[in-house]
Amino acid sequence: MKNRSRKMRQDQEVPTHHALELFQPRPNVLYGLEAAAHIAGVPRRTLLIYCRFGLVPTLFQPPYGVMAFTEEAIHTVRRIEQVRKLHGPNLPLLKALFTLLEEVEQLRAELRFLRQL
Repeated sequence: MKNRSRKMRQDQEVPTHHALELFQPRPNVLYGLEAAAHIAGVPRRTLLIYCRFGLVPTLFQPPYGVMAFTEEAIHTVRRIEQVRKLHGPNLPLLKALFTLLEEVEQLRAELRFLRQL
């Protein structure tokens, strides 16, 4: 009887499918330095280094120039961390790689636009 109940449980299990979800940042959502670092899973110092090196876009909110980050910027930090874990903390390599990735994204957007004509 135990075997039968195990077999029934296996038959009743619903298979899970893993699918990639496209990242869609929410517009007009901004995070402060502390929150952005926490969400991205990096220390504040690391996030500031990435900003200083030009890897992560940042906004400065008036009137005091407080740093703010979009969801897209946080997503970029996560991508940088994935590459950094594979290739080490080589900032010039990261800068070159992400500059090329930005250009690829711009070209893809341009191609989508031209295909609609």
